[in-house]
Amino acid sequence: MKFEQYEYNICGHYLSAIINGDYSGLDDSEEAELNEFLDSAAEHGNGHWSVDSEEPDFCTDEVSGLLADCYECTYNVPVTIGV
Repeated sequence: MKFEQYEYNICGHYLSAIINGDYSGLDDSEEAELNEFLDSAAEHGNGHWSVDSEEPDFCTDEVSGLLADCYECTYNVPVTIGV
């Protein structure tokens, strides 16, 4: 199976919500911000997330737009071939 991959830098603070659906560490504004980001990513299609880096890098978080310790993450959307 082939995947279309979309790469993002995401603050570690959001990963539990993205990977496990556990929003307990986020306040209401962070939850709304993350849901808006996830809705935007889902416009590529129904996919799944992977965390591609083991160590964070200090860069701009693509969820909040703020500088943070971010992990390289990929949104993987299956590609239908030969339909």
